[in-house]
Amino acid sequence: MANETKVGLVMTSINRGDVLDSYCEQAEKEGVKEQLCIIVIPDRKSPAELYQKTSLLQKNGFDVICPQLSEQESFLKKVGFSPEFIPYDSDNRRNIGYLLALERNCEVIISIDDDNYCLKTEKVFKDYVVVCEDTVNTTAVHSSNGWFNVCDLLEMEPNYKVYPRGFPYHKRHERPTITFKKESGLVRLNAGLWIGEPDLDAITWLAAPVRAKSFKGESLLLGSDTWTPINTQNTSLHRDVVSSYYFLRMGYQMGGMKIDRYGDIFSGYFAQACVRHMRHRIRVGTPIALHKRNTHNYMKDLTQELACILILEDLVEWLREVKLEGNTYGEAYLSLAEALDRQVEKFKGGIWTEEVRGYFHRITYFMRQWVSVCSRIRGEKP
Repeated sequence: MANETKVGLVMTSINRGDVLDSYCEQAEKEGVKEQLCIIVIPDRKSPAELYQKTSLLQKNGFDVICPQLSEQESFLKKVGFSPEFIPYDSDNRRNIGYLLALERNCEVIISIDDDNYCLKTEKVFKDYVVVCEDTVNTTAVHSSNGWFNVCDLLEMEPNYKVYPRGFPYHKRHERPTITFKKESGLVRLNAGLWIGEPDLDAITWLAAPVRAKSFKGESLLLGSDTWTPINTQNTSLHRDVVSSYYFLRMGYQMGGMKIDRYGDIFSGYFAQACVRHMRHRIRVGTPIALHKRNTHNYMKDLTQELACILILEDLVEWLREVKLEGNTYGEAYLSLAEALDRQVEKFKGGIWTEEVRGYFHRITYFMRQWVSVCSRIRGEKP
């Protein structure tokens, strides 16, 4: 890990922030404490203990910011992204953390959830900053049906066949031919996996709950023809990619259901499309986090996920084929917003009601605003 590489660790939380201890201990172990900026975004439900935790870490010499709600709103107004675009009581507020990381000139942005603990290994942060390295030469995975199940890299107990949250259902339980070959390229997005409770959807947790015992493979590049869902639990990205990594706002009524829990999945797919357009690479595997899953009501989760699952059945296949334009991530993301506006009008029947199409038109408006504010923070012409 280059000594000058500045790393921003972004987390939202309504808990006490105990998870931060594991990352701080690892940063000291790897000798990257001086390069690390920890950005914690509290919400209205965040307890006093969270502020106390970040204050203690500051006293211990860590660069930590934990802005009060009023400070968050002032920051958004300063950079030109309306506070109304980022609702309270929502993981959408991690967008504030991404923008703060940009403003603080972080070259690597790490997104974690507050129930994903850092494992004590030799190179956690070194794996995160692969997104800033020059050409990476390693094994790439290719799938004959265009999809790779990253859960196959984990040893599960019981040994059920499960798929990560966001994996399209029409591609599950196929038996594609998987091939591996050495490839190289610039990695700009890295999706770390998890032991403990893997990132599964509510349907799977209700029907086939499992635990991930260990990581049994090696980290892989995704082939140019091969996709997988990417979340925000244990993910790092190059600062350039942030312009295409807006965390989609949830909470709308779609098809008679209130949607939630898939803002990161949509953002991961959209960023993935832009990474591929830029001819950069996506890496999956390490670092591995220990996921001690917060308490969940899976029946409630299911009602909030179902509309998103149905939408993704159509959207991901279109996304794999869409042709984007632009020479930067911001330009590619704007191109995606334009294409998405046109495409949602072509989807007919099933989940694709007028309110669903209206939702995506609203989202593309946010996407354009996101590119504008990212460019402004970076001192670039929007």
